[in-house]
Amino acid sequence: MNNPDLTSQPDETNEGQHALNAPRLLAALTLIGDLDPVIADVLQNLHLRVYPGHTAEGQRSDYIVLDLHGVSIGAQRRQHDFYLHADTTETSDRVIAFEINGTGEHDHPTR
Repeated sequence: MNNPDLTSQPDETNEGQHALNAPRLLAALTLIGDLDPVIADVLQNLHLRVYPGHTAEGQRSDYIVLDLHGVSIGAQRRQHDFYLHADTTETSDRVIAFEINGTGEHDHPTR
């Protein structure tokens, strides 16, 4: 993948970004105790980034980004809404199917 955010170094900080990559997370969880192999397999390809929120801009939480399956999913609680962002530029996906509050799946084109 060409996205540097998906391959960044463990726990690096960049412009307020805090990152935790899969190997570092797996190592920490293994120290705590036995790790379910299914969970370990998923975590092996996971990357987590946190961007501090700014209350002056109406942000009520940090902006959390989870990279998995070549897709970045970002979420943030804001003053008047909940912001959800999906970035599929690193995939060949043409459609994202999503569901909100059990209302059924909805397709959204990615290009």
